[in-house]
Amino acid sequence: MAGINIRVTDRNNIPQLIKNLRDLKRFTVEVGVFGDDDSFYAMIANIHEFGVTIQKASGSIIIPERSFLRTTFDEKQNEWAQFAKRQLKNVLDFKIDARTLYERLGARMVGDIQEKITDIEAPPNVSSTIRKKGSSNPLIDSGDLRRRITYKVVQK
Repeated sequence: MAGINIRVTDRNNIPQLIKNLRDLKRFTVEVGVFGDDDSFYAMIANIHEFGVTIQKASGSIIIPERSFLRTTFDEKQNEWAQFAKRQLKNVLDFKIDARTLYERLGARMVGDIQEKITDIEAPPNVSSTIRKKGSSNPLIDSGDLRRRITYKVVQK
C-alpha cells in the first residue's frame, strides 16, 4: 500500500485582519468641489447649496437654495451604509483593502450627487434665466459644476 502524503499549512491571517480593521479607522472619504483650481466652482456650489441674496443698486437678486449635497446625503445615507457594509465583507475576506473600500464609496457618492444635480427641478429658474442659458434645469449650464463634484480619500 502506497503511503499518503499530507501537507498541512497553517496561515495565521489574524495580524492582517487586525491591520485591515485598523486601516478602516485611518481613512475617511470627503465629497464635494475641492482645490484652488476649482475655487470658483466651490463658490458656485456653496451659492446653490445654501442660496444667496445679492444686493445691487437697482434691487436685489435672489438665488434660492437648491441643495444637492445635503439632500443627497439625507436621501442616500442608508444606501451608502449598506454599500459600505457589503464592501466591508471584501475587506474582511482580504479581497480589497480599506482604502479601496473608501474609493468605491466615494465614487458611488459622487455618482449619486451628480445624478441629483441633473434631476433637480425646484425651485425653477426664473424665465429670464431660462432665456439666457437656454435651459430650465437650475444647476446645469455647461455641466462644469456637475463634473467638478469629486471625492478624496483622506488619511486621518
